[in-house]
Amino acid sequence: MAEKGVDSDISKAHTLPSRFYHHRETHDRVLKAFSGSWLFAAHQHEMVENNILPLPQMTDLGEAMVLTKSGADEGIRCLSNVCTHRGMLVALNPCNAKVLQCPYHGRTFSLDGGFRNMPEFAGVADFPSPSDDLKEYDVVGWKGLLFTRFRNSSPESASDFTPIRDELEHRLGWLEIDKLRYDSSRDRDYTIAANWTLYVDNYLEGFHIPHVHPDLNESLDYDS
Repeated sequence: MAEKGVDSDISKAHTLPSRFYHHRETHDRVLKAFSGSWLFAAHQHEMVENNILPLPQMTDLGEAMVLTKSGADEGIRCLSNVCTHRGMLVALNPCNAKVLQCPYHGRTFSLDGGFRNMPEFAGVADFPSPSDDLKEYDVVGWKGLLFTRFRNSSPESASDFTPIRDELEHRLGWLEIDKLRYDSSRDRDYTIAANWTLYVDNYLEGFHIPHVHPDLNESLDYDS
């Protein structure tokens, strides 16, 4: 059953009920929706100097992930960033290394996620097993932008992404995103004491622009 107030015709739409902003059940439903959706991970230029790139923004959504680049083709993978021994984060910072090594007990993994070595575990029966490898996630690219999702890697990944790729081409195909270069000196992080859904709502609607951002308003065709 459709929620009252939600309508594809914006002239018939209403403000969402307050529970969408503060109820735990709704919050959990939103996170579940995110878990099956393609999410922006990084720009491939961030991996020019580093072949290991943790994704802290994914951790905030409930899944610790890390991008790795390896092999003759420098293929990019998305792996779980959680050690299969005691759950420690494996990669803490972007770096360039031959292996992934947990900083807690030294368990080592290949850049494809496969288990390599564990100190003091020689002679342990039925070890290692597939469960000792790092879980792998889907990763696809478009014009240098890398996307991932929380589902397991599957052969259908590319076809699943096709509708999103088509929409990106329609809206942003004219923009030479693949020629952009990441400049860490321009990074800015802000901690805002606000309900994140209200903040996103405010960002996505432009009614406030003429009143709050006059310079931006002069640069935009507000009526388009």
